[in-house]
Amino acid sequence: MVGLFSCTDHEVPNPGEVSRQTVAENLKSPIGLAFNAQDQIFVTEAGTGNQDARVSMVMNGQTMPVVTGMQSIAAEGTIEGIGHLYFHGDSLYILHGIEGMIYSVKASSLNPNQPLAASSITRQFVRPFVDSLKLVTPLNSNVYNLTAGPNGDLYITDAGTNIVLKREKGTGKLSLFAKIPKVTATAEAVPTGIVFDGQKFLVTALSGGPFIDGTSKIFQIDLAGNVSDYKTGFTTLTDITLSGANKPVVVQLARFAFAPTPGFVPNSGNLLNEEGKAVATGFSMPTDIENKGTNKYYVLNHGSGKLEMVSW
Repeated sequence: MVGLFSCTDHEVPNPGEVSRQTVAENLKSPIGLAFNAQDQIFVTEAGTGNQDARVSMVMNGQTMPVVTGMQSIAAEGTIEGIGHLYFHGDSLYILHGIEGMIYSVKASSLNPNQPLAASSITRQFVRPFVDSLKLVTPLNSNVYNLTAGPNGDLYITDAGTNIVLKREKGTGKLSLFAKIPKVTATAEAVPTGIVFDGQKFLVTALSGGPFIDGTSKIFQIDLAGNVSDYKTGFTTLTDITLSGANKPVVVQLARFAFAPTPGFVPNSGNLLNEEGKAVATGFSMPTDIENKGTNKYYVLNHGSGKLEMVSW
């Protein structure tokens, strides 16, 4: 069931050494996962399609809302809207693709006993800037994930326009950092996860439909915004983190089947190293992975609403 690798990213531990522990269940279409400075867990939940997307704190297996009232859209059997979240400095940043904005709130103000209304916290519209670039027809934008880079600036993937944006520290000024090329002659990249390894950015690509096996990639972007392939041959990658050896560890959403009924195969998500070797398998449409110590990773299952800790 499981293939493993050591902190050197080369050795494969013996079968049975992996441990999977459920941290939380019954999350409502979760998307993003982040830890604050106190190592408390926060998640974004897309909700049920009833204006109920939110940010929640997870403690002792319980889920407690801290920011509520964000837009939640039911479309084609899925729930859409909220993106990932990221703690940086003294603030929490929250992306919302449907609303086309980035929310920010002081981390110290997050209190499950006094949830904040999304309408009461700071918001910055991103969509108007993206649309002004006129990079795609028809216009499209879905700000999805983010990380900090040099000088404390934020870098944001837009899965709708296939770009990475730069948001300057202090001013919030937006600029185009990089355009992500197609993964095949006809399939868009659909950038998802992003990390900075100290020298370059690494960005995962979901790839556009029909989600052919092996068409997803990890791109690398230098500090000047130049994009090239880092690793290829993946399938439907949704997020990326770095191992203790500063190597990429990624999650695969699922395999796509064309028959008997086209769609994603249930519980076919995987945790993979940068060579595409499976560390753990059988996840339910994972959308986030975070490294929290030597050989310890948290994986968020969008499909099942479960947060797991994987360790060995």
